[in-house]
Amino acid sequence: MHRFAAGEIVGNAWSEIGSGAVGVTGTVVTPSDDGWTLTGSKYYTTGSIFADWVDASARDHNGNDVTVLVAARQDGVVILDDWDGFGQQLTGTGTIVFDGTRVDVDNIVPFDARFRYQTALYQLVLVAVLAGIAQATERDVKAAVRDRNRVYSHGLASLVRNDPQIQAVVGEISSIAFVARHTVLAVADALDVAAGTAAARDSDVDREANVIAEIRAAQAQVVLSESVPRSATLLFNTLGASAVGPTKSLDRHWRNARVVASHNPVIYKARIVGDWAINDTPPPFIWEIGVAARAETAS
Repeated sequence: MHRFAAGEIVGNAWSEIGSGAVGVTGTVVTPSDDGWTLTGSKYYTTGSIFADWVDASARDHNGNDVTVLVAARQDGVVILDDWDGFGQQLTGTGTIVFDGTRVDVDNIVPFDARFRYQTALYQLVLVAVLAGIAQATERDVKAAVRDRNRVYSHGLASLVRNDPQIQAVVGEISSIAFVARHTVLAVADALDVAAGTAAARDSDVDREANVIAEIRAAQAQVVLSESVPRSATLLFNTLGASAVGPTKSLDRHWRNARVVASHNPVIYKARIVGDWAINDTPPPFIWEIGVAARAETAS
């Protein structure tokens, strides 16, 4: 932790693309004569291109799931700026290749030993980004409306900023930004409680705090994944065709919000929250993506 307190940055390397099976990682860490080495390829490695360290998921030589903290600037680490999404283009969410990368044994941790609220913490980052996009949308629409002199003949005022219809749209955008900010703070509060119970791991209080942290993060994603892209669309209702010029790049708010919201499909989050609300079913704390195993059919 002293590294991060000193300002060093960590990125992630968990996801793999291709035809790998759900729950199976192709990245392996193995012992050698002079230490441990990591081999494999990851994608969706957000932030790692800028990071000092990379948090990578892997399996060890015995098939156990582990996470490995890897120094990003060393031989055997290739970070590619090949993210091709239509939004979040500066996040470095591309490929990392580990090619016999040296790893300190002290930086190899059993996956089950990690803090339970880790996924909720990662989702907090995503909803915080959505809240930031909502605030940026509010900032840009207010400035554009204040400065706009051209009006439509069938509008309701001689200045756009005095048009009640425009004011209502800006009011909705501002309200979404307000709700997004405070929703993120509520998720952070739930995570603080979960962090405070970590010393009593697996106690009833600890389990409940971690369930609530995960549910609050999911609830935030259900709401903000819909409302923030909507806010970025509403912006264009206030300005007309002049807002779509490439020099203004106002479309970036919608593109960025839509990409962030796509990291974890909101339909699954809504179901998880609903099952918890109705049946007290605990949420999954970890989920994975890959190719599902096909059940064999009798001939």
